[in-house]
Amino acid sequence: MKKMLLSLVNILIISGIIVFVVLYSRFDRKRDYDNQILNFENITVTMEAITENYLQGEQGICDVWTTYINNEHMTLEEATAFIRSSHVIKSTSAHLIDAKTLQGLSTRKHITSDTYEVSYASIDIFGDMKWIAPVGEAINISRAYTNPMNGEQSLAFINWITVYDEVTDEAKDVLLLRIVPVSDLEEKWVFPQNEFKDAELSIINANGDYIIKGTSYKSNNFYEFYRSWNEINNNDFQKLKETTSNETGSFMMVDSKGNSCVIAHTPVVTSNGWVMLNYIQNSMIAPEKADWLVITVISFGLLFLLTINTVFMRIFNKRLQQMTVAAEAANKAKTNFLSTMSHDIRTPMNAIIGLTTITEKKIDDEKTVKENLHKISLASNHLLTLINDVLDISKVESGKLSLNPLAFSLVDLIDTLVNISHPMINEKNIDFNFRVDNVSEEYLYADQIRLNQIFINILSNAIKYTPSGGRICVDLKEEASEKVGFVKLIFRVSDTGMGMSPEYMKTMYQPFSRQTDSRVNKIQGTGLGLAITKSMVELMDGTIDCESELGKGTTFTITLNLQISENNMGDVKLDPIDVLIVDDDEVLLETATNTLESLGARCDKALDGASSIELVKKKLDEDKMYDVIIIDWKMTGMDGVEASQKIRELVGEKTPILLASAYDWSDVEGAIKDASINGFIAKPLFRTTLYNKINELLKKDVVTTELEDEYLDIRGMKALIAEDNVINWEIISTLLDMYGVGAVRAENGRICVEKLKEADLDEFDMVFMDIQMPEMTGLEATRIIRRFDNEKANIPIIAMTADAFSENVAECINAGMNGHIAKPIDIKLVIEEIRKIKEKKK
Repeated sequence: MKKMLLSLVNILIISGIIVFVVLYSRFDRKRDYDNQILNFENITVTMEAITENYLQGEQGICDVWTTYINNEHMTLEEATAFIRSSHVIKSTSAHLIDAKTLQGLSTRKHITSDTYEVSYASIDIFGDMKWIAPVGEAINISRAYTNPMNGEQSLAFINWITVYDEVTDEAKDVLLLRIVPVSDLEEKWVFPQNEFKDAELSIINANGDYIIKGTSYKSNNFYEFYRSWNEINNNDFQKLKETTSNETGSFMMVDSKGNSCVIAHTPVVTSNGWVMLNYIQNSMIAPEKADWLVITVISFGLLFLLTINTVFMRIFNKRLQQMTVAAEAANKAKTNFLSTMSHDIRTPMNAIIGLTTITEKKIDDEKTVKENLHKISLASNHLLTLINDVLDISKVESGKLSLNPLAFSLVDLIDTLVNISHPMINEKNIDFNFRVDNVSEEYLYADQIRLNQIFINILSNAIKYTPSGGRICVDLKEEASEKVGFVKLIFRVSDTGMGMSPEYMKTMYQPFSRQTDSRVNKIQGTGLGLAITKSMVELMDGTIDCESELGKGTTFTITLNLQISENNMGDVKLDPIDVLIVDDDEVLLETATNTLESLGARCDKALDGASSIELVKKKLDEDKMYDVIIIDWKMTGMDGVEASQKIRELVGEKTPILLASAYDWSDVEGAIKDASINGFIAKPLFRTTLYNKINELLKKDVVTTELEDEYLDIRGMKALIAEDNVINWEIISTLLDMYGVGAVRAENGRICVEKLKEADLDEFDMVFMDIQMPEMTGLEATRIIRRFDNEKANIPIIAMTADAFSENVAECINAGMNGHIAKPIDIKLVIEEIRKIKEKKK
């Protein structure tokens, strides 16, 4: 009984669906068709308006000609010459026709001869001429006809002019015709809707004769064409003509091919009796199409009836299982991320703590202390980079990542990049090379921190994923930029590492994404580097491209347009010297040679140690010698040290020899203790590096360029620092003092409020406010300051806190602060905030 009842219910539901489908389908198709017809009529009205504007414009030109000629007492030839000089559009022309003889002159030559004479004796477009109204009263336009001068289908805009006989000065009436090709008007008839692209526009007069005729009409009169292919009685026919001539609308008809078509019509307002017709086949305006709504309703109804009792619960349970799996995956991803971050943070922390301990024990060894402090600085920057990665990805996702451009040295930036990379490169015994090509602008204006972050991320990835004994090659190239005052910098890193799969490359720029591979799983990483790098590159209006193949390595190419700083050295030159450069890397050899020659040196080059020795011998045979010899350290076969020793045996002590390497000086120093080498030059071989090092060896004066003191504008400013931590206070006060900015400490928020109350109005320029402080937090102190009843209430307050997430920033701004700087302090950001305050005070 229950099954029968269920079946009956199913049948009733299916029947209801079918009835709904049939009724709705009819209604919907009728509604769509009526809307299309109405739209087609509206398009026709629009085309009529376009046509009307065009006709008025062309008649206006004809009226201007007529008025001028009639006012200037011209001969026929003078009038023709005047109009000919007035032509702007090449496709138009003018004919001046004697009203009696229908002979005259054209402003353009006959298409097949040099004559300007034209005849309208065999062309019937004037009729009784009574329809040609005076200037400004109507548009006097002919039907479409064949222009006797060039054979084009054309329209003529007509006015009466009076010209005078050159000899007798007798006046005579002449018809002035402005000739416009029909194609010029047809170019205006562009249908905005794609479904009407096959429509045809025509224009008829009151009798139905075509002014402009569409290709689908076979007779010379529209109404005759209609009666030839459609049955209609006289009364209905007269009514059709009257409606077509005076109203906007549409009707159906059958054309000469038996196709059902729609004719939309509207009067042409500016021309008495003219009507615009728009023809389209009915199949185009109401095409056959599948009713997807009907199909969807039927499918859903049947699916609902068949699956309501079983599939729904299965889907529900499956979704619960998927949600459980997703939650577990998210929890695992969080655990993996925290584990990875813990490892990556502990690595530089270990270096900082270890090097600090060593430095304390060797405090009297100035060289060791200086070297350890440098390495601590590098490790600290690496640690800050890891922390910033997490903060930056938050900024990327919230759209708050920004740039802070400053003038900087590209040489220093690359030197820092190489120094940071050396420990990892040496540990894995990677063959590393850094080549510079055509870099002439070494001082740039950009966000150095972000640029450094981009380069470090790409190079450190190459090092991490390249196995021991592999090869990494970095190329830095400068090209001309399309922007004035900029250079295009191309940074390319190629490695022979494990490569990436095509599947992973599709998602490699997504945060926390890492390739699933047993080899990759052993390598620590946050999965944030590429996501942040791509965002930074795009923020700088640059591009990042990647080519990779599993097992064969990866190449990243970054292209950036960077502004040139005013601090560049300009066109410095070496004295005319002979230089021998030796390197087994052909690309580096070529780029270094180009750089040296641009400095004015004469260069010989050798690809190995043996060849360099032969070049030295040849030079000696000529009773000459090189002024400087530059030799790569690690070369196949004979290395740079061995080659230097053999050259030294030939040339004695006079010729200076420089050992070049992309490795750190500490690596090279032990290898050259017994070699007669005069100095070391680090790759990449920048223009200034070569210039300064060679002049130093040759004991020549050098042109030096340092960045100007960019901080004179903030010297003398004074800040109130709310900071409860003594070490943090010492750091920020010392840093500010280095830039000439005074600082006064407040140990917590309460003291900060009190000191500000007691201070003179102009004693402090700003407040740097910590957030987490005893007695009174920075947020509470800020709210109290903002309620002061004097100008101190408006003093700029900048948060300086370890609370660095986006919600912390928003909380500070809502409390009334003007900015936010995250700890550890980046002094460049502090200076930037101070400068903003300085600018607002002007």
